[in-house]
Amino acid sequence: MLVHILLMDAAASPPEDEVLPRLHPEEQARYRSFGHEQRRQTWLAGRALLLAALAKVTGEVDASLLRTAESGGVRYADGALHLSLSHSRGLLGAALASVPVGLDVEWPQPRLAVSQAERVYSPEEAAELAPLPPAEREDTFYAFWTLKEAACKAMGLQLWQGLRHARFDLAAGRFFPQAPFPGGGWTCLHARLEGGWRLGLAVRSPAPTQVECLRLARRRRWHEETLVHPAWVYAR
Repeated sequence: MLVHILLMDAAASPPEDEVLPRLHPEEQARYRSFGHEQRRQTWLAGRALLLAALAKVTGEVDASLLRTAESGGVRYADGALHLSLSHSRGLLGAALASVPVGLDVEWPQPRLAVSQAERVYSPEEAAELAPLPPAEREDTFYAFWTLKEAACKAMGLQLWQGLRHARFDLAAGRFFPQAPFPGGGWTCLHARLEGGWRLGLAVRSPAPTQVECLRLARRRRWHEETLVHPAWVYAR
């Protein structure tokens, strides 16, 4: 099974008058309802990336069929192609797959939670982080974080609903889902992107998974993006 990861710098997003008129009227109204300009720009850039990604993967796209789902995620047409969207510090990422999928990109920054992991992670994960030197602890913290958020997105959950219930053992490459996550049948990936971003991917499937990662440049051309130190994690 092939999962498509497509990236775009927010600065490469097309202008409002090129994207907004293509969207469904309800989506246009949603855009205008946001009170902060930065929120509007990020939201519209995400839709622009999804439209470009859908065109790249399927060969055609009807922008009016791209709608906000009840979960807060994004749905296209009949939902046969599953979508996930993420953004962090000027980078946007989208994942497309034939099964439920979640994607998270994060720019590492100092967080009190890195040194207080027992407050947000499982006891086993906090114990894994505790003895690590600071740089390695931060790196592992974000591997956990992106995987957990990706798993939540794949299930249409808010992060707080699944932070402690999606438990990972990175050394063993294992995922131990607990309710509200269904057991078995998960394929997950964590990696770095060039520039320092962290990426987590969760796919609701036990099938062998291949990942294609592309970045959209300013000239609307796709280029292959290298995932740095990719590591797979499974629940079966």
